[in-house]
Amino acid sequence: MEKILAELAASAAFAFYVMCPRLAGMCAALTELKGLNPFVVAFLGALLAAPLLVVTVCLTLDYGAAVAIAAAVATDLLAALAMGTFSYKAFAELLVIALFIWAGVVVAKWVSRLMLAA
Repeated sequence: MEKILAELAASAAFAFYVMCPRLAGMCAALTELKGLNPFVVAFLGALLAAPLLVVTVCLTLDYGAAVAIAAAVATDLLAALAMGTFSYKAFAELLVIALFIWAGVVVAKWVSRLMLAA
């Protein structure tokens, strides 16, 4: 029973991580662009994203954060192409953001080791 409660608590915490302004902004932009219902898009998108989150976790555990970040960039690119909103400027910005995320992961590991070693 204790393990089930721990799984539920961790899952609830993860749900809070998923709730981020970037996701809400993307949903709003997509629905405005095509005149769609944002609540339907958010709900169905969340359902469709569940297996993709599992894939991302597997990529992170098996191959590391760099591969998971690369997969996230690829899915962002696919989303832009699917919606007909691709631009080279936005793709360049996405690559810069991905580099900052990767650098953040590396620096966070390094700094946390230094902090815990003291």
